[in-house]
Amino acid sequence: MRRTSVPTGVLAGVFLIALAALTFEIGLTRAFSVLLRYHFVFLAISVATCGLGIGGLVDFLALRRTREPAPVLALLAAGASVTFAASIAVLFSSAFASHLTSLPLVGTICIVPFILVGAFMSHAFAAWSAEGGRMYFYDLSGAALGSCAVIIALQLLGATNVPILCGILAALAGVAVAPSLQWRLAPLGLAALMAVALVINLQRPFITLPAIPPGAGNNAKPLYLELGDPSIKAKVVYTDWNAFARTDVVAYARPDGEYHAEDELFIYTDGEVPTNLIPFDGDLQKVADQYHGFIGFFPFRTSPPDDVMLIGPGGGLDVLMSMAVGATRIDGVELNPSMLPIVRHYADLAGPVYDYPNVDVRVEEGRSFVRRSQHKYDLIYMALTKTATTASSSLALVESYVHTVEGFEDYLSHLTDDGQVAVVCQHPLVLMRLLLTGYEALLREGIAPAEAARHLVAMSVPPAAYTYGPYRHLLMVSRKPIEPERSAELAREAIALGLVPAYFPGACEPEPFAGLSSGMPMAKFVAKVNHWWGNAEVDVTPRTDDKPFVIDFHPGIPPHMRNFALGVLALVLLFALGTILYLSRVPGARMPGRGLLTGAVVYFALLGAGYMLVEVCLAQKLILYLGYPALTLSVILFSLLVGSGMGSLYSQRWPRTTMFRSVSLAAVAVCAGAIVLIYALPPLLGATLAWPTAGRCMMAMLMLVPLGFAMGMPFPTGLREVGSWSEATVPWAWGVNGVSSVLGSMIAMLAAKLLGFQTVLLAGACIYAIVFALAAAAWRYRDRLPSDI
Repeated sequence: MRRTSVPTGVLAGVFLIALAALTFEIGLTRAFSVLLRYHFVFLAISVATCGLGIGGLVDFLALRRTREPAPVLALLAAGASVTFAASIAVLFSSAFASHLTSLPLVGTICIVPFILVGAFMSHAFAAWSAEGGRMYFYDLSGAALGSCAVIIALQLLGATNVPILCGILAALAGVAVAPSLQWRLAPLGLAALMAVALVINLQRPFITLPAIPPGAGNNAKPLYLELGDPSIKAKVVYTDWNAFARTDVVAYARPDGEYHAEDELFIYTDGEVPTNLIPFDGDLQKVADQYHGFIGFFPFRTSPPDDVMLIGPGGGLDVLMSMAVGATRIDGVELNPSMLPIVRHYADLAGPVYDYPNVDVRVEEGRSFVRRSQHKYDLIYMALTKTATTASSSLALVESYVHTVEGFEDYLSHLTDDGQVAVVCQHPLVLMRLLLTGYEALLREGIAPAEAARHLVAMSVPPAAYTYGPYRHLLMVSRKPIEPERSAELAREAIALGLVPAYFPGACEPEPFAGLSSGMPMAKFVAKVNHWWGNAEVDVTPRTDDKPFVIDFHPGIPPHMRNFALGVLALVLLFALGTILYLSRVPGARMPGRGLLTGAVVYFALLGAGYMLVEVCLAQKLILYLGYPALTLSVILFSLLVGSGMGSLYSQRWPRTTMFRSVSLAAVAVCAGAIVLIYALPPLLGATLAWPTAGRCMMAMLMLVPLGFAMGMPFPTGLREVGSWSEATVPWAWGVNGVSSVLGSMIAMLAAKLLGFQTVLLAGACIYAIVFALAAAAWRYRDRLPSDI
């Protein structure tokens, strides 16, 4: 049945369901990121979002026989409402805690609401495909609002309450699309029930993150494994949710099983890498004595600095160590906005550590702040620093712009003549990579290899001390070369403190560092590290801003990522083959031949993958520029989605006889825009880096909205075309596009690991070049397409 005018209620329903879906996706990602390791979170969310595409198939197989779309849409919205809230209740129940590291189970539970959302969208677009441009505008506008609203929701409600809010929004979508008052009563009651549940869960939580019992596997974060192990006797004494992370203050019982208010506490960010909240009564000499042999104190005590930059000062230990050696200016940059309020909350225990007159700690991304700073420091110090990783299911492999070659170049350029960069890390392979990263940064300054090696010092705690905490390895990179006598003196001091020298140029160069000071080529050193490591082949070559995956040491594609990407590719091919074979045999449908059907399938698959390639790459390139991970996510998604929505609405004006000519021009614009950004972004961002945050956000939006405008035109135009052939084609097109989007986000990250984000962005431009060719062919051979009845 051909429908020409989409009801206002359906447009409102599309807007609300899109708002709920994106908010749920980001909220679920945020909750999982607290409990589980990054790769597991990415795979689980990717499995779930495949449901948006699978929903198109469900719509075709189960819902195509209905004559009136409104009742079906109301039921799908109600189903999404229930499953948004129910999925989080099941996932985070104590009974399910031991299964949270099972990808099949977690993926199966998470995929259900996305399937219902996908079926809702597919059914709506199929029923009113002639107004696909208008509907896609409301779809993207809802998602754009969600990209901003989720930040506020996470800040106010926490990630475990966001899915209940999404249930309310989905129920209201059911109210909007319901065909009569009688149909509206059930979703209205459901929305009221969800609202009551939200209020109760805020006051007396019945849905919260569970402790994970021992034996659940390595995919769980350390804190929640410890909470699930009764022998450790850890308990959370304070918690704060925000858009960046969940921050927990944890107390550990003494051997007698008792907790004491005067004991040291530990602050966990997203369940891992705790920072110390130590008792401090104002006596700095006690700090110096207590941490005399602490590996993190070594750069402070051996070269006492006047001006210090602390990247990620956490619970304040770094500030106290700076003050203990007499630092007069202490600047700090903390990524987690909860950290400073928590430290101040425990001022009775830790003292006013962030409120001394010579201490200035700001909430921002450390590397971004340093790049904009005009000051030079005697010491730039970072210990177990977390990085600005965007919390999106599209961004996977944990990017660390703090620790890239360009990052070290920024730090070196902000040192005084006698200054140094000091980095404390937990894993020996991280130490290897960071040492080579500093080495490469020095080489880029024109320093000869043998001379560059004289700027580096590395040491570790004894392996027997690993159980005492994550502060295990230290790298120091000096602005000036270290003289042999000074190197020997530092080595002797490290040994006297019980530390293990790893590399002191000219004084102590054990394997695998032997020969580095004589100018050993990078490739040879990497080969030596492989031989020294022995457990498996690893890649410790330095990472750049274009490939910022600092903690990934797999020389190729990680097997779990590769296997999942192949699975999604198989799903895309299955959808594509099913579309071509089934639709070419639909009796009575006004279908073109298999050749044009194949072209249409390729068209929708390329649009899904290409959009994600461009979106993911641009997000990575703007992380350092905007400085705040949550802000970056919102600005990127909002700008592209608003631009795409406007482009979609504009495309609705095109007559069918000429619309593919316009699509071909839009595809050329995307292709050209992406290529221009590849070369124009670095100088443009550099020239405006010192602008205030609001100015930088406006600049980012000015760059992204026009590109999004062009990117929003091809998909709804394609739906208008295939919808004119038969309503049966729209669910298939929706499904192919949906699963291809997931494949695109996966390919973007894996290809960036191998080739770099710049190459991936160029690949996105090439995909839109192919879309141009397909649209141009459709325009040229438009007489072979089915005509309107």
